[in-house]
Amino acid sequence: MLRPAIAAAMLLASVQDMPVVRLAGPSAARQTPVQPPPPPRPQTPAGTALPPLPVTQMDAASAQAALDAPRHLTLTFVEARPIDEVLHLLTADTPFSLAIDADVTGAFRGELRDLTLREALTTLLAPLGLDFTLDGTVIHITRHRADTRQFDLNVLNVRRVLQRTTGAASPAGPTSQGGHATLTSSTPADDAFAAIEEGVQALLSETGRVHIDRRAGLATVTDYPERLERVALYLETLQLRSSREVRVQAQAFEVMLTGGSSIDWRAVRQRLGVSSDAPTAGLAGDIDALRAALELQGDLRMLWAPEVTTINNEPALMRIETPGLESLTLTVVPQISSDGIIQLAVTHTWEDRAGERKEGFMKSTAIERVTEGDTVTRLLSGSAVLLSGILRPVQIPKQATSAAAFFGAQPKRDGYAELVVVLRPTIVTAGTRN
Repeated sequence: MLRPAIAAAMLLASVQDMPVVRLAGPSAARQTPVQPPPPPRPQTPAGTALPPLPVTQMDAASAQAALDAPRHLTLTFVEARPIDEVLHLLTADTPFSLAIDADVTGAFRGELRDLTLREALTTLLAPLGLDFTLDGTVIHITRHRADTRQFDLNVLNVRRVLQRTTGAASPAGPTSQGGHATLTSSTPADDAFAAIEEGVQALLSETGRVHIDRRAGLATVTDYPERLERVALYLETLQLRSSREVRVQAQAFEVMLTGGSSIDWRAVRQRLGVSSDAPTAGLAGDIDALRAALELQGDLRMLWAPEVTTINNEPALMRIETPGLESLTLTVVPQISSDGIIQLAVTHTWEDRAGERKEGFMKSTAIERVTEGDTVTRLLSGSAVLLSGILRPVQIPKQATSAAAFFGAQPKRDGYAELVVVLRPTIVTAGTRN
């Protein structure tokens, strides 16, 4: 009995290894045709690497786009549900994975309608004091924790101060009878880093901290992420406004008047072909034409033509001096607005030697005359402002008579010279000096 059983088993095994194409007999119609087996997979030689398999991967940019893509879903929870359950429902059918810290707790009750995934996460987590971060395609849910960021502070570690006074006060005081009115303007010796630290501290929470390294120009701030965003916006705005530059081109010349005691600006307007009621500052649009018109009223002497560049609310000082004769000092403080309007605080001091005063047979002292002005003006970038009306008495040579000319004498007559200053501020675009 054993030998027939073994033979039957061997026959059955050989039949199973043979591909069956069709079954005969009455039950063939009810049988499902058996498909031939797939071709054998090629054997990989020993020591060779397996062929790479295609892997679906989402890059960081795609993950951010998917986080902000609108999802037309509606989730309504009449009863409060645990926050982890709500988060799993929210990220279902998305390419994102969830990683929830063990200390994350809370519940949500409400409705979410037509929100992006980012907006939905913010709506869910913010009231519970929770945060989320995106690392590739993994959304990490954590408790609301403080973070530390460092910010560059591109300011000079110096204190600049400017104080200027026009006029001379009498001992009796500027308001008493016979006294001289004075005008004092100054820029405070502001500590830039201390001011920045005070501004940042005002934006922090009760537990927030800020440390400023003056030498490195670095601010280290520790606070919650939303507070750090406010600090970043504040420092960016501060840097943008404080770094605005303006180039100030100045020309100063003196007109030795041959007739009259001051410049006839009506005649200058007629010469330039502008309206008789045009403002004086508007006459400085074409400096060469203005100088040609002024030369018709006297001898024009160019004094200086400096050019300086300064930043927002920082004073610029320009001075020219002929020792023992004359000096001209000009200080300018600009304020540059975002719409291209420039406010200028301008002070000029004109000093000259008017002669000598005899104080005895062999002694004399120099007579010095000082003319000052302090003004504030407002103009567009590239426009010019004109300062005039600064007069001083002078001795103007006149034609000698025959007798005086014979002996080489040069007679003089009393006259006036008027100082004219033209300023043209231009906002400098970052990275250029045109």
